Amino acid sequence: MSIPAFLDRDDYLQNPVMRRFLKKHKIELANSRADYIKAIEEYSSQSDSSKAEVEAFLLTVAKEGSKEICFRKIYRFEAWHKDPALVEAKILEAFPNCPKKSILSYCNTGDRTLIDYHITTNELGHVIKLDFTFSSLFLYGDAGELGDVTVFPVFVEVYIESGFILSRAKAKSTLYKYDAENHFLDSKSKINTTDYAVQIIDEIVRVFSFEVITKSKIVKNEIDQMLYSLYDKYSFTPKDVVEQVESQNAVTVSFVNDFFSNLQLDARNKEAAILDAKILIEKYISINGDNEDIFKKDRPAYLIKVSTDNETELTKIDTASNKLVPLQCTEAFFDSKKSVVKSKQCKRLILVFKRADETYFGKSNPLMVQLGTQKDHGYIKTLQYAEEADIQNVLQAVFENY
Repeated sequence: MSIPAFLDRDDYLQNPVMRRFLKKHKIELANSRADYIKAIEEYSSQSDSSKAEVEAFLLTVAKEGSKEICFRKIYRFEAWHKDPALVEAKILEAFPNCPKKSILSYCNTGDRTLIDYHITTNELGHVIKLDFTFSSLFLYGDAGELGDVTVFPVFVEVYIESGFILSRAKAKSTLYKYDAENHFLDSKSKINTTDYAVQIIDEIVRVFSFEVITKSKIVKNEIDQMLYSLYDKYSFTPKDVVEQVESQNAVTVSFVNDFFSNLQLDARNKEAAILDAKILIEKYISINGDNEDIFKKDRPAYLIKVSTDNETELTKIDTASNKLVPLQCTEAFFDSKKSVVKSKQCKRLILVFKRADETYFGKSNPLMVQLGTQKDHGYIKTLQYAEEADIQNVLQAVFENY
């Protein structure tokens, strides 16, 4: 079989995952990307089983990688949503022409089409997850020039047990509406891939009558609180740092009492002053020397950027560190900590997640993930290649803290 050109051209296929496939199948590692692809294609031609292995690999790769994930919270399900027969009947009613083909075999047109779906059930026969694959042709290139044709798939998943619907797609800024007769790229026909993916989410929401909230202010408030939960979960103070801060409690209280008394300050502010003093002590313990590892070793992810707005205190915070350095061992983290903790909301986070398998990507290439709100939905962007296990780790972190 020939690997579809868009999987190579749009960087769905990345070298580390191809090397893993070749090594797993004991195929001699080649020297270049083109050789990797050729070796995989040659392996697929050996037998029906090898062809099936390559197809499964390519379909997995298409859903993995650097992805923009948009999501909505589903607040209520009906009993029929867990009945596979009724669910499939609804799918066939809404999409009667679904060909049940993969992105490897479907012959795309300029029309967005549901080309495949899958219903996952548990041991009781109840639906727990729905997967949909939509695909269409687009043009790509620079405005004012002739474009080339590409395929753009969008994968939509419904997690019934967790109560979320999400889309996965490549974040692309060079897509234009497909016209079979005219490939000239007019800026008026440019596609916002995020809006396009959310349109598909909302189509599935309508088909199944899912209960979601689309009021931007409510959505933003809920996601900001969820992001704070992640902030709190992944930037907790290590036990030994806590103990060192607590060892200075008597000194801290005495210091605050003394200067409040000496300067005749309002005692109502004393509690806040003690908190400030404790943050100051924690700050200088945390940034003292080469101690980055204590902010990584006991957690599955660590923080490298936080953005937040505190309207009450009229503050805006946007702090970041190097991707290999936890924000928690920099001065910037502590300069913003009080405001973040007081508001219990974050506007945007970038977290570095540990990979499930670091063999081929290495510890020097951790997985950076950006999370936030855009318009009336949440988003997750994997800023490097993310394997399925890594994506599921990120999704579960969001689901559990929403």
